Formats: sequence, C-alpha cells, structure tokens
Amino acid sequence: MNSTISFLAFLMLLSCEEQPKATFDECNIYNLKQPSVVWKMPSELDEISGIEILKNQKVIAHNDEDGNLFVYDLINKTLEKIIPFAKEGDYEDVAIKDSTAFVLRSDGTIFEVQNYLDAPKTIKHKTFLTEKDNAEGLFFDTQKNRLLVACKENSDKKNDKDTRFVYEFLLEKKSLNPNPVLTISQNDINLKSKFSPSGLAIHPISKDIYVLSSVGKMLAEFSSKGKLQKIYSLNYSHFMQPEGISFGENGDLYISNEAKKNKANILEFNYIQ
Repeated sequence: MNSTISFLAFLMLLSCEEQPKATFDECNIYNLKQPSVVWKMPSELDEISGIEILKNQKVIAHNDEDGNLFVYDLINKTLEKIIPFAKEGDYEDVAIKDSTAFVLRSDGTIFEVQNYLDAPKTIKHKTFLTEKDNAEGLFFDTQKNRLLVACKENSDKKNDKDTRFVYEFLLEKKSLNPNPVLTISQNDINLKSKFSPSGLAIHPISKDIYVLSSVGKMLAEFSSKGKLQKIYSLNYSHFMQPEGISFGENGDLYISNEAKKNKANILEFNYIQ
C-alpha cells in the first residue's frame, strides 16, 4: 500500500514538473520596463504595424491600411521617404532582403517590392493562407533565405483553435511550405490571455525566435528549434499596442506601437550582455 502511494505521489510530482508555469519570466537582456529611446511617429504612421531596422539608423515601416512604405530617420527624427507599392489593404508587416522589400497582407498574400528605394516594382505572391488565418508577422531569415510568416488565427479545422502557426515562404521556390516551422500552443503559454502573434524576428546573436503578441501584451522567446524558452510581459504604459518588432545588428530591440491616446511610437531597448 505504501509503495503504491509513493508511486502515485511520484507521478503527481512528475506531472507538476512537466506543466509550464503560468507566470511571466524576468527579462535579463532587456529592461522592458524602461525604453532607452522613444521616437514619436508622425500622423502618417498612426497605424504603424511592422518595422525593420535599416543601416544608418533608419527604419522602414508601413501604415496598416495604406499601400505605402515609409523610411524614417531615427537620428533626425524625420520622415525621409514615402514609397507607394500597392493599393489600399490590410497590410501587417515588412521584411527586407538587400534592395527588395516584402510586405505581408492579412490574407497571406506577400508583395515583393523590388528596388524599393529607387524604382519600385511590385510582384504579388498568393499563398494557401486566407483572411481566416489573419497573417500578421513577417521576417527575412538570412541564414535560410526564407521569409517567416506568423498567423494570428488558425483556419485549419483539424487543429486546436488555440494553436498558432509560423510558416516559411521559400524564396527560391516563391512558395509557402504547408508544414509549419513553429507551432505555438496556448497550453504551452498557459496564461489567461490568448497568445496571438502580431510580429516576429530572429535575434541576431542568440538566434532565438521572438514572437510578439499585441493581444495580452506579451513577447515569447523560442529556441531556433521551436521550443518555448521564456515569455515576457509587455504590460507597461509605453506599449500602447505593440505590433512590430525588429533587432539591430548589436542585439538592440525595437518595438513599434500603434497610436492610442498618445502618438504612435517606436521604442528602443538596449541589449544587456
């Protein structure tokens, strides 16, 4: 009898150890409570969504509804250039490869804008995703020459409705791989708020994948193999509506926020090594 009770106690302990904790982690490499720099965006970027840090302290961004790209100078705090690339639509994120910009629409369509700074030419790539998937995050992975596409929703009836997927768009084939490269389960997140990706980026030093969720104001860190490492709270007043995420080459973190009561902004957090 005693041995049976001991065995059951062991199983209960093991089960508890396997359950992810339902609390946020402390972030030791960024002080998320206090940004090092805050840039207030002009009215053209009130609905700023995706961003990517360019060279020479510039950032490329887009408005959630207009088919324009915007180059913003972080040093001079000025809007340097407006680049039309398509008609109005629900655009969610932007990624850069050399002289080509890629823009993601919420229905999963990817707009390839060649020579985006000088003589933009747009090519449209349809994918199997639909508006029900609500694609929101886009990132160019230099190591594997692919775009990562994160979906806020999930239209696949065969999967748990609380599961979210990240897919890869293979640039050589110009097609979206139907097999997700990252699966985000609400059971793993284990928090009251639903985790719904709004942006993602690969850390240039650790190579971990950071996925931003505007819903619930959260930032999840996954290993390069897709294992959840940590999840951080962004429940601070400077995160009005976090939509875009990017890293500088030195590891500094940048997050964009849509306008609410205050102006839209881009926040910088210094990388603490």
